[in-house]
Amino acid sequence: MLASKEALQRPALVLSDVHLSSTGGSAASRALAALLESAPSAELVLAGDTLDLSLEPRQQHVPGLAAALLQYHPRLTQALRRHLSHGGAVTLLGGNHDAEAFTPGVRERLLASLGVQAGAPLELEPWMLLRGDVLIEHGHRYDPDNAPAHPLEPWGPRTEPLGVALTRRFLAPSGTLAFAHAHEVTPVAGLARAFRLYGARTPLLLARYFQVALQLVAEAGSQDYAGERLRGDAKLTARAAALGLEPALLRRLLAVGARPTHEDRRATFLRLYFDRVAATLCGVGGAGAALTGSAGAALLAGGAAWYLARSVRAGGSRGAGLPERRLREAGERIAELSGARLVVMGHTHRVEQRPRYVNVGSFTYCGAEGRPYLRLDEHGSPRLERAPR
Repeated sequence: MLASKEALQRPALVLSDVHLSSTGGSAASRALAALLESAPSAELVLAGDTLDLSLEPRQQHVPGLAAALLQYHPRLTQALRRHLSHGGAVTLLGGNHDAEAFTPGVRERLLASLGVQAGAPLELEPWMLLRGDVLIEHGHRYDPDNAPAHPLEPWGPRTEPLGVALTRRFLAPSGTLAFAHAHEVTPVAGLARAFRLYGARTPLLLARYFQVALQLVAEAGSQDYAGERLRGDAKLTARAAALGLEPALLRRLLAVGARPTHEDRRATFLRLYFDRVAATLCGVGGAGAALTGSAGAALLAGGAAWYLARSVRAGGSRGAGLPERRLREAGERIAELSGARLVVMGHTHRVEQRPRYVNVGSFTYCGAEGRPYLRLDEHGSPRLERAPR
């Protein structure tokens, strides 16, 4: 169980999903700089998806890329430099879009880019963080489409979670980031939206999408996930000691994670709606052939229509609401297992507040009410607040 502490070393500001890139996050980075300047004694906890590394090709040098992306946001860079130079602390947690940042050399390159000394209190934590009896993590471990094989072992080019791989291989190169949350819509709704947004480009985009999706189905379930888990487990005892937890407790928390979609070919096939695509093609082809009087074609068309109707009735969108529910249930389970007074996550981009679980949503993708963050006072007492847009 977590050891409750009466006081933190310093108050903390916890926020998530800033999604800084070379082309996005500018308004959020300025708002974050202003927030940081208003709280010089606080620790800034960036709870995952701070840098949008998944928008870039994998072969890039990650330490250099991470530092370069930060330089696109000069006011935030200056605020971080001042904060760290004057003893303020900054901690970055790993998310699904910036998991690569938690590899050797990144911290040193970030410090050099910020122009601060090697001993500055900048920490990079790949999985979770404890502040008193408050447990903080990004939350992608509980979303099957974005879950890693192990939170302490970086994934490889062919073991990226499904959502990350789709972003890197299709959404970013094709300029279709409007579909970053494609799990929220059905294929028919997505197709209609694609024609509205991209017009004449849509057929080419669809062809590229199916090419990537078929590659992902072919790769699913055939990679070295077991090796990643073994390498991650080898780091678990040392990580538990660093967190001040018993290894057995950390293993129980590890077991709460979701089974990654991309580790199962059938699950990947269904998640990408290939069953409905196949049923649609069979239905259209069978109906056309049935006009020639073929009883077999008529049977095929009828069976395809029945399958489609049954599938849609069971759930139009297979992902809508799933991440929110998974993270909420995981947060409550983690609080129960660990004794944490509060579990804090991000990832879903939707704010949610319950007695022992808070999702701080996204600091960038927020509504008109402002940019959400959690303020922890020196006793670890939480207060959900909003920064101006």
